Amino acid sequence: MRQAILYCLAILLFAGCKKEQGSRVNIYLLKSFTSAVDTTTKPVTVAITNPVLDDTPLVADEDIRFYTRGTNTFTLRKDIKTVIQHYGPDKAFAVTVDNQPVYLGKFHPLYLSSMTFGVATIAPEINNNKELKIDFITIEGNSFLQQLDKRNDSRIINTLKASNRLR
Repeated sequence: MRQAILYCLAILLFAGCKKEQGSRVNIYLLKSFTSAVDTTTKPVTVAITNPVLDDTPLVADEDIRFYTRGTNTFTLRKDIKTVIQHYGPDKAFAVTVDNQPVYLGKFHPLYLSSMTFGVATIAPEINNNKELKIDFITIEGNSFLQQLDKRNDSRIINTLKASNRLR
């Protein structure tokens, strides 16, 4: 009888344990941030500092079907376009791995004629309903800008590759 009770307790204990899922990629809106223009760089760049992540992700790890590295596009399980379509340059985001920001960016609607160098951008109007394309404007041969582009950072790529969501 004692063995049966211990056996049942062991089953309950193992059933209650969560399996470790590994790293998670999330995209958060920023509750607050500071945006600065660095005029000492060529071209002039934008920097986001003091980011505070929103309480819940805009795109949670489980919402990501896959990521296409060549186009820097997240294909999602949910409609994102209706959520972000009216976001303006006052909104910023962070792509995170295990809730640690890997890179930051801003929403950059098409009605803005300027180009934003130094941070990733999302043009909310041109995304398909279940795709989130993240852009980064660079100039060929400008190694400074290329170093700032973290869209294919190894932490993101390795996390998505480990869960078979990298294309």
